Amino acid sequence: MQIARARSRLEALPRSGLGQWPTPLHRIERFSDTIGTEVWIKRDDIQAVTLAGNKLRKFDLVLGDAVARGKDTLVTTGAPQSNSARTGAAAAVGLGMRAVLLLSGDRPRTLRANLLIDELVGAEIRYAGKATWAELNAGVNDIVAELHRKGHSPMAAPLGCSSPLGALGFARAFLELDTQLREMAITPMAIVHASTSGGTHAGLLVGRVLARSTVPIIGIDVGAIYDDPNSSIAGLANEAARLIGLDLDLTGQDLWITTDQLGGGYGESTPAGDEAIDLLGRAEAILVDPVYSGKGLAGLIELVRSGLGRGPLVFWHTGGYHALFR
Repeated sequence: MQIARARSRLEALPRSGLGQWPTPLHRIERFSDTIGTEVWIKRDDIQAVTLAGNKLRKFDLVLGDAVARGKDTLVTTGAPQSNSARTGAAAAVGLGMRAVLLLSGDRPRTLRANLLIDELVGAEIRYAGKATWAELNAGVNDIVAELHRKGHSPMAAPLGCSSPLGALGFARAFLELDTQLREMAITPMAIVHASTSGGTHAGLLVGRVLARSTVPIIGIDVGAIYDDPNSSIAGLANEAARLIGLDLDLTGQDLWITTDQLGGGYGESTPAGDEAIDLLGRAEAILVDPVYSGKGLAGLIELVRSGLGRGPLVFWHTGGYHALFR
């Protein structure tokens, strides 16, 4: 009964109306043959909002709530080439709102990739220099307070839009995938995705409970932004579940997260990631990037090669290929 009520509450949450759902799910035949196991790909890289990836699912709920509450400005943050900041800015503008981005680093001489898109959609971009992730989130709150004083009605979205409400976008996503799998009579051995701020993983965990599924969800950590990612993401999942009246008590031990694809850290390419980009591009003409999905796919390949992963596997393509053009 609790699960049925929680699903109803999830369905009743305001949404932005942006995005095209469901995103495609299809088998990548030649790639599967290359690595020696059956792989399906969930194409969140395909969207109508300025090439948006998985972050649109989070902003769908966050901005839906903002519009319902009469907000006029989105303030969010990230690295200079943040996919989340770019998606948020584009989605906000698409809804007739202003967008203010607080990005780490300094303004470059030439705008490329996500930064160029931020500029093209008219976002106000502020640079925070060598700010930490925590300092960026705090800076967002400062800007919100500033805009309030100036008579605006702003709202904040944290790094990666990984708030409890944002994470529920991926609870919806799991239910979407579960329906597709049932229709195709596919029983995956695991779902694999790239993970940084944790909203994707947290939401999938909530969605798995709502779907009464037991499929393993494997997060490939590509950012190392938390000291203890397992506990941090478990806590986020518990908070997200409470928003829809679902009692979860997940701990870090309930999560499967690998850190073997980090390499030099967030934003740094790796040989394994570059190999994954090349394999998928040549086999399927599908692009993944060196920051997020390329490392996530490298993690899937390593699971197969080590004997820990066997098909069918679902790789969740979270987007981000803009980093190929930095």
